[in-house]
Amino acid sequence: MALKVENELNRSLLVLAITGALVACGGGSSGSDSDDHEDDHTEEEHEHAGARLIYSLSDDSGLNMYDQTVEEAEAFQTDVVATSVAGATLVLSTSGLTAAVLDNGAVSILDSGLEHLADEDGHTHDVSANATSLTSGITAVVATHEYFSAYDGMTSTVIDAETGEAVTAPDSDAYPTLALTGGHFLTFNGIDGGVEMEVVEPDGESLESPVTMTCATGSVLTSAQTEHLTQVLCSNGALLSLIAGEGEAETVFTTVSEADSGLNRLTATASAQDVIAGWNTDSKVLKLFNVAGSDVQSADVTAGIASSLILDVAALTSDEHDVLGVLGSDGKFFALSFHVEESGAEVENSNAFALASGQTWSAQNKVLADSEAFIVVNTDNQTLYFIDGHEGGDYHLHSSLVGDASLASLSDAVLAHVGESHDEEGHEEEGHDHRSFS
Repeated sequence: MALKVENELNRSLLVLAITGALVACGGGSSGSDSDDHEDDHTEEEHEHAGARLIYSLSDDSGLNMYDQTVEEAEAFQTDVVATSVAGATLVLSTSGLTAAVLDNGAVSILDSGLEHLADEDGHTHDVSANATSLTSGITAVVATHEYFSAYDGMTSTVIDAETGEAVTAPDSDAYPTLALTGGHFLTFNGIDGGVEMEVVEPDGESLESPVTMTCATGSVLTSAQTEHLTQVLCSNGALLSLIAGEGEAETVFTTVSEADSGLNRLTATASAQDVIAGWNTDSKVLKLFNVAGSDVQSADVTAGIASSLILDVAALTSDEHDVLGVLGSDGKFFALSFHVEESGAEVENSNAFALASGQTWSAQNKVLADSEAFIVVNTDNQTLYFIDGHEGGDYHLHSSLVGDASLASLSDAVLAHVGESHDEEGHEEEGHDHRSFS
């Protein structure tokens, strides 16, 4: 059940609490080398730090939390939100402040309670969840710009990522409809043996010059989006790219396809250069893609991963830090700092280190990121590992924390946090930021 006591903290008290459990400087110190890094950084550097790791369990209903905005002794909390079944799916919004909870076919909007964390009187609220009109039958949810898009196997519904209210958007029958820059949408409809995609207006009307892409065989495996680049990975390995460019009167769309990408996962970065990372969890492959005019450039950066397999990948959520975090199957972590040249995206610096020795690492382990730092969750030893870098310095294992025993049955997780530009753009009245990445 949701917590009943509101966690209202004034700014000075909040800063003191956070310095003990920083997002950018780890959470605890058990079994860590944190003393090597803590003394070099002032309180002011981290006054906006604070995030909440919210997760579901495979063997129990309800959502649990590791809260970095409170003292460490209070950080692990159980049943912060009730769910009807175990193993609820969590999808973080592009703002980082809300998440969609898919619970036994119903969708609710999870409010992280962090909206006012970076305000002058910085404070938090309890985590809460509000039901939407999607009460049954939903099988998949994706974050797409300032929306969530839900799919029930036959139709899709697009909802506001903060309020949960349905918005006017075209239907899809094969994958959740995706929002695009310029107010357009990308629809997915089944054809004989495959899926056809089309860029359409909000009312479903085709563009004057139709723009389409096709998974010739199979289904859509996954997708990822930046502000101008949308990539769709087909189950047959084909990678389809849609570029939204600025035309004289309206958005111009260009399509690019790669027949056999060798990938089975995609994740978007927050880079201003529209970079998406693709990787394969079965045969080690890691590629970076970026927009170059009306084309998409691809760079294979697999050589920088000295592990037999890649378990998970996450990207920092600020365009101030173009860093990708990669977890290897042997417990090695790789922080890849990248930039875009004329020839494509390149890794300019790689920090590699082992998180722990003698531990088991599996596909259930996760990497999550906020705007400055990474958290790795090891379910086998129920430990959180905190990775950060400071003032352009190398990324390193800052600290680790043996967590709550419930981490052993972690099913899904999100790291809710305040984006760096949260109060600069977006809803005029509320200061909500809707930077386009997912």
